[in-house]
Amino acid sequence: YEYYFGRDERLAVGAFYKDIDQPIDAIAFVQGGTFQNTFANAPSARLYGAEIEAQKYFDLSSWGGLFETRRFFVSANYTYTDSRISVSAADRTRFPLSGQVVPATDIFRDGLPLTGQSDHVANLQIGFQDDDGLSEQTILLNYASNRVAFRGPSGQPDLVEQPGIRLDVVLRQGFKVFGREIEAKVEGRNLTNTRYQEFQRLNNSRIDTNTYVLGRSFQASFTAKF
Repeated sequence: YEYYFGRDERLAVGAFYKDIDQPIDAIAFVQGGTFQNTFANAPSARLYGAEIEAQKYFDLSSWGGLFETRRFFVSANYTYTDSRISVSAADRTRFPLSGQVVPATDIFRDGLPLTGQSDHVANLQIGFQDDDGLSEQTILLNYASNRVAFRGPSGQPDLVEQPGIRLDVVLRQGFKVFGREIEAKVEGRNLTNTRYQEFQRLNNSRIDTNTYVLGRSFQASFTAKF
């Protein structure tokens, strides 16, 4: 369902359901005392969920001055997804390293979510735009709940990724130099300094298998049109 209630403004709501035959799943294995990864086909999976998106602008011309040609905007979306692998004792799959056909239950467990699939994903953007020319100042906030990164090796617990929350800022400004259109862009990424976290859990224990600091990044660029 989509409803457009103004220029560039909308509300969209959707639902989805998918039956997937032999989905590709990422799996981990231990070789030489270290974790390695490869891919294998699970027998089948089903996935369903819902999503909602909204975008709204607020005219600031009545403020005058700097805001005379500007609009404030809010854009947000949220997606809920439930995914589950289906595996039975009779199912077989090919282990990619050896090419050997093995019981699918040696690699996959029935009812687990697909790798790379978060149950909850949300994004929020707020900022200002100029109707008379290129001038945008945007703050972006992104969140994804925990998701399976790789199937655990040899019956071990799955390796889980914790994406967490990230905050980005993007500034764009257009101007002219000697009649040429120039765009200046400044970006600040991962300002929350969110770490990459990948771990295994067993009972009340947690083992970090691949956790490191991503760091903040800053970038500036100029683009000219000829």
